[in-house]
Amino acid sequence: MAEIKIEKKKPIWPWILLGLIILAVILYFVIADNNDDDDFNEEENTEQVATPMETEEDTETASWEEDNLSGDESVSKYLTHISDQEKMGIDHEYSSQALVYLINALENRSEEANINTEVEIQELKDDVRDIKEDPQALTHANTINDVGAKIVDLMEKMQEEKFPDISQDVQEVKTALQNIDPSTPTLNQKDAVNSFYKEAGDVVQNMKMS
Repeated sequence: MAEIKIEKKKPIWPWILLGLIILAVILYFVIADNNDDDDFNEEENTEQVATPMETEEDTETASWEEDNLSGDESVSKYLTHISDQEKMGIDHEYSSQALVYLINALENRSEEANINTEVEIQELKDDVRDIKEDPQALTHANTINDVGAKIVDLMEKMQEEKFPDISQDVQEVKTALQNIDPSTPTLNQKDAVNSFYKEAGDVVQNMKMS
């Protein structure tokens, strides 16, 4: 009698297990991808809402926080800043901040002397805000020349109205400004730029009511 071979069925549970593993891997990557998209959208929305407000607020505070100082205090702030000429770095923060302090000093001196300089001061502040938004505007000295010319005009107005004894000091500021080459990078003519700041410091220092 011939022997009948009975072939055992292969178990199917390994295939079921393999299928579950593959399904789990697919679900993992789908869920992870959705989470990344949510995080990106949340970050993008946060930047769109918060960044403009923070930038405007920081610029305003950094530029004109010294408005409440007296004339002597704001002049001292300016003189302290320009005394460290090594601050004239590649980012031109030294020059932009020097202009801020100088305009503050002129504004406070004009208030003490009861001189109406509101229009001139506002125009200068607008110019400096533009510089703060684009620091590379100071790469060439033409920006300092443009703002400096307005500063000299304001000094002459104040001198003629209330400070007749400092006409020579104002003239020296004008001469120092003329020595700055508008087409040359400021870092290549530090001495000329700092001479302008120094002469301007002498003027605001001498603008005292007797």
